[in-house]
Amino acid sequence: MIRTAVAGTLAPVLVAAGLLTAVLVLDARPAGCAPAGGSLSVTGVPGGEVAGWSGEQLANAAAIVQAGAALGVGARGQVVGVMTAMGESSLTVLDHGDAVGPDSRGLFQQRDNGAWGSYADRMDPATSAANFFRALLRVENWDQLPPTIAAHRTQRNADPWHYARWWDDALAVVGALTGGRPDGLAPGTGSVSCTGAAPVLRAVTGGWTSPSEGPITSGFGLRDDPTGDGTAVHAGLDLAPGCDAPIVAAATGVVVRAGAASGYGNLVVVDHGGGVVTRYAHMADDGLLVVVGQPVVAGQQVARVGSEGDSTGCHLHFEVLLDGVPTDPLAFLTDRGLDPR
Repeated sequence: MIRTAVAGTLAPVLVAAGLLTAVLVLDARPAGCAPAGGSLSVTGVPGGEVAGWSGEQLANAAAIVQAGAALGVGARGQVVGVMTAMGESSLTVLDHGDAVGPDSRGLFQQRDNGAWGSYADRMDPATSAANFFRALLRVENWDQLPPTIAAHRTQRNADPWHYARWWDDALAVVGALTGGRPDGLAPGTGSVSCTGAAPVLRAVTGGWTSPSEGPITSGFGLRDDPTGDGTAVHAGLDLAPGCDAPIVAAATGVVVRAGAASGYGNLVVVDHGGGVVTRYAHMADDGLLVVVGQPVVAGQQVARVGSEGDSTGCHLHFEVLLDGVPTDPLAFLTDRGLDPR
């Protein structure tokens, strides 16, 4: 629930907003994504440099790849593992931590908190990698998330985008260790999701769908301010399907914002072209499932319901902007044959 309309417009994004009349199967997977299966095996460790990595670093990367293969982790996950170790230790078995985690050790800088095994486990490349992959596999939909987000949710580091800069290097190293670039994985996708079929599929009518289930808890317009005094303009529509319920893109478009945004808590903004923009607010910190620049299709899950920001309970605050001006989302959806109630 946002108290006032937000003035101004978002930077325009060129997007071909092909509207779908009916959707039965969606594949929103970008070209840089690989199938979930297909573990890779190390065929040899190069004697020279690969993307600036060499010697012990390549041997440690090989141990990570093999640990993933032993657990049945696919190529994407194996590259995530190497990328993570690059970002944590430069592929070096470190016997020290840092100011934030002075007890961190090994390739993955794993803490002495009982979750990562003994000191010897954390200092052993194969064992520490296996423990990393076991934790990665417990992350919900890890193989659909941007690689850096999958790593972040496994490592629980401060910056969720920290690892993305090493994705291309990790691809090159894993490719050199296994005899060629992993099939279906592409450079430049370390911060791009790989969703395959959309996690949640809602019926699409005339290119549009309701972003979530009801009930409606607050409509568009002037109302008593639930988080302050007096009255305020409510610039959107509040839907309360319950905590962690799926939120989907209301139409095909491109994500132009995804992250913290003051009273919105966490906010996803999708530009549909033609001056039409939708906003989705209050998701929990781990409830964002898309990144800026990502194409989405109508009915594709973009987030999970939360209660961050100016909120009194779990709900989706949904806005529709036409040429930068908020309009009544319920009337907008109703005009398109949809009823979120």
